[in-house]
Amino acid sequence: MESEDYESCIFLGVKITKDYTSGEIKIYDPTKSTNYYVELDMKNYQLFFSEGWKRAVLKLTLDKYKSKLDRIKDSINVEVNNQVSQKRLKFLRDTREQILKKYYKLTIKLNTND
Repeated sequence: MESEDYESCIFLGVKITKDYTSGEIKIYDPTKSTNYYVELDMKNYQLFFSEGWKRAVLKLTLDKYKSKLDRIKDSINVEVNNQVSQKRLKFLRDTREQILKKYYKLTIKLNTND
């Protein structure tokens, strides 16, 4: 995405922008908020400085998937222990399977780019 004042790019939900007037480059992560992009903290900027754009985005996305898998695991435990809803349990297991497939694909990409 480009305009006269800035240029931006999105890869796996992570957005990078360059302001032409100030020369400032900012990186935003959508996982910090549900409605808008939030700028990365300095720790994550360090990841981009050391790993580069593509590898850092892959690593951030893998971390996001790990946290989703942890939340799903906790939800499955609640459903199994309370025997609340078989439909919800199936949904959680299917979602876990989808995220595991995405996680595997990104892990392969990350390891083949070494």
